[in-house]
Amino acid sequence: MPGGDFHPVLFFIVAAWILVAGVGVVALRSIVHSAVSMVFCFLGVAFAFALLHAELLAIIQVLIYVGAISVVIIFAIMLTQQQTGGLHLFFNRRSIWALPLAVGVALLLSAVLIASDVLPEGSEAHNPGVGALSALLFNKYVLPFELVSLVLLAAMVGAIVLARREGKD
Repeated sequence: MPGGDFHPVLFFIVAAWILVAGVGVVALRSIVHSAVSMVFCFLGVAFAFALLHAELLAIIQVLIYVGAISVVIIFAIMLTQQQTGGLHLFFNRRSIWALPLAVGVALLLSAVLIASDVLPEGSEAHNPGVGALSALLFNKYVLPFELVSLVLLAAMVGAIVLARREGKD
């Protein structure tokens, strides 16, 4: 790894954390508890990015997924009616095959990735860092960046106009 301080044991602990939080998302009875478990899953993914020296991805993960998407989902849960039923809504006769199928697909994908030369041994990932990315974004790609910002601004103004129209009706 570029930084030289990658700890596989710590990575597997974080992977277990993500796995437990992901199982909590689908298995917890309360939908609010599932949403909180999803936040912990997103935080675990951000920590895994940080362990892999992808600091920009870790920051984006925290800002967008933990900060924005999780808050939107929790607001949607709070503002809509809950469906009760707990685990019997999730576990039924058809879902018995879900775990063996998921494990089989994971094993198949692992075998294909190991057999292929997707990332040859000894090669390192290219991680330019935030400075190089920002220099590229604001120098070479400044026009597309500004066009995307104008499209996002137009979408926000349109959403505000539509929300005000619905509020008057």
